[in-house]
Amino acid sequence: MGEAMVQIKEVADHLQTLAVQADMLSVKFELESSRGQELALLLRKIRVLSIRAKPYL
Repeated sequence: MGEAMVQIKEVADHLQTLAVQADMLSVKFELESSRGQELALLLRKIRVLSIRAKPYL
């Protein structure tokens, strides 16, 4: 069980890093094209996942 908790924490940490990167990229790509808007949407979803993972940190 301990190993599973370590892995969950690592995933949550990685999601936090992705969330920061997602914020920066979504601002850059949101206004550029419809593809950029799709990317921005996906990046926002990553951010939401990161927020949901915070209790596991």
